[in-house]
Amino acid sequence: MKKMSLSLVALLKSHGLRFFTSGDFIGLSGLTPGATTQNLRRMAARGLLAKLKRGLWANLLAPGLRLAEALPQLTSPWPSCVSLHTALFESGVLAEAPPLLYGVTAGPPRLFRTPLGDARCHHLPPRLLFGFGPRRAGEATWFAAEPEKALLDLAYLSLIPRSPVRFPALRPGHRRLDRAKLAAYAKRFRYPRLRVFLKAKKLL
Repeated sequence: MKKMSLSLVALLKSHGLRFFTSGDFIGLSGLTPGATTQNLRRMAARGLLAKLKRGLWANLLAPGLRLAEALPQLTSPWPSCVSLHTALFESGVLAEAPPLLYGVTAGPPRLFRTPLGDARCHHLPPRLLFGFGPRRAGEATWFAAEPEKALLDLAYLSLIPRSPVRFPALRPGHRRLDRAKLAAYAKRFRYPRLRVFLKAKKLL
C-alpha cells in the first residue's frame, strides 16, 4: 500500500496538481471510484493530502499552497475571486490582516472551513464580477479583485439592508487608489447609494 501511495503522489507531481477533484484523480490514475476513495483517504491520513470539501483535495506536498488558489473550486459551479478585506489588505489599503480569506461569488454566500484555513464568500450579481486578475506568489496563482473593485464590493455589500458586512476604516494608503478607475467602476454598479456613500467618505 505504501508503494501504491508513493506512485500516486508521483502521479500528482508529474501533472502539477495542487488542488484536484476525485474525478480528476480517477481520470489520471485509472482507479475505480471505490479504490480512489480508499487511496485518497489513506493519503490524507498520512498527511499527504487535505480534504477541502466533498470531492475536492489539496496536495500538501505542493510548495506554497494558498487557500486562495482553490476558491473557484470551492464555489464551483459558480465563479468567484478573492476580494473585500483580503484584496484590500494585500494591496496595502487596509492595515489589519483579516482573520480569514474573503471573496465574492455569483453563487450563494457561504463559509468554507478547511484544513488550509477558512474562507467566506459573499454573493454578488454575476454582472458585478469584473475588475479582477491573476496574482502570483512563488508557485501559487489565484484571482483577486483590483483594490478599487475590492473597495467597491465592500462598500456595495455594506449598503445592502441587513447585510453582515461592515465598511472598515481605511489606512492612509487608500490615497494611492486610482480615483478615475474607482469612479468608472462605480458607474458599472448602477447603484446611486454607492456613489453617495463614496462621496461622503471622500473617495470620489
